[in-house]
Amino acid sequence: MALMSSVLLYALPTLAMPTVTPDGARDSSEKPYIALPAFAASRANTGVAIHEIDDTHLLDAVKDVGFSFVRTDFYWETVAAADGWHFSTFDTLVSNLAARKLGALFILGYKHYLYSPDQPPTTTTQLAAFYTYVYQSAVHYRSAAVRFEVWNEEDHKTYWLAEPSPPAYRNLLKTAVKAAKAANPQVIIATGGVQQVDRNFIRSVGDISTTQAGPDAVSVHPYRQKYPESVFVDYRSLSEDLSTYHKIPEIWATEWAYPSYGYEYVSAIADGHSPKARALQANYAVRRFLVDWISQIGLTSYYDMRNDGTNPADMEHNFGLLDSDNTKLPAYNATKHLFSFTANTTGARYFIDTINGYVILKLTTASETKYVIWSYGDGNTMNVDTSHLPSGATVTDMYGAAQTKPGVLAVPEDLGPVFISVPS
Repeated sequence: MALMSSVLLYALPTLAMPTVTPDGARDSSEKPYIALPAFAASRANTGVAIHEIDDTHLLDAVKDVGFSFVRTDFYWETVAAADGWHFSTFDTLVSNLAARKLGALFILGYKHYLYSPDQPPTTTTQLAAFYTYVYQSAVHYRSAAVRFEVWNEEDHKTYWLAEPSPPAYRNLLKTAVKAAKAANPQVIIATGGVQQVDRNFIRSVGDISTTQAGPDAVSVHPYRQKYPESVFVDYRSLSEDLSTYHKIPEIWATEWAYPSYGYEYVSAIADGHSPKARALQANYAVRRFLVDWISQIGLTSYYDMRNDGTNPADMEHNFGLLDSDNTKLPAYNATKHLFSFTANTTGARYFIDTINGYVILKLTTASETKYVIWSYGDGNTMNVDTSHLPSGATVTDMYGAAQTKPGVLAVPEDLGPVFISVPS
């Protein structure tokens, strides 16, 4: 089936809707922008989930898109066996990642057939065994580009392996952070990602840094039916909560994305493999990265690199940037263009119009001034007037396809961001 590889930007007369007129000047202020001093750092800490850790072709694709690390499970049962420590499978992964200048985010968990079968570690004996697992892991990878998070979606019964319990998770978190920091004081370790932005669970776990070393970050999985820009409010509220901690942690978004089937934004499309559904997924994927970088999230990870199956009507089979046969999907191509466009950024600022629903991201590099401009929210549209741009400026869609007609471009929400580049 042919896949949609680009979208059209329509040249229209000015309509009764918001109009943005970028002039391409590096120091001009067409709008009252907000500075984003950590934009480049957030972009540099962007990774993707993988499952098949021995697939080097998959790692090549991770590198090709522009990600800097992979996120995957680091199973307690695999590493700590009755006959000793077994890191070899993960050592091979770390070596293959290093060869590509990529790092790893390992998820510490889950049950263990010797110590904690079919349940999370909660007793003194189980926690002592988990302490040893974390300690040995942090020692083993102390010289590698490896970070850790403690468990995954501990606020959900399926993943916690029991009814969620903030006190029980707090004990596990304290145990794991203490072990990791004892093994390697420079280790980076975060809480496990809670579903959506579960502030109630995070608040119930509380701040462990008042009595011991605390986690470097608090992780969330901001999946949502609404458009990506709705996360701004959630991040702001969570940041306010964490500002009271003795050691203020970063916010990490260690897992989230939009599938091409089963979510509200594609609810009218019955086939997750259709060009329309996959084009909308690409739109949401690009915006999902942009809102995390604008929010200056300390680390963000996409879910996931490759589709987990072939069923066009199964949500879990339609999250990937690659299809299950490794075909590059529109979201792959759009994400790769986004990474390329935002490379070498030396300055960033943005403007958001929450009434009319649009965002302007203005970037500078050593040789260019750049814009990423898009609408968000159901049915919202805005205009981009390109007639004031100097010669040499380029205007493209979210895949990098050039828009050659000068004038006023209508940019409805469902067509995704416009990319503008002006040489200095």
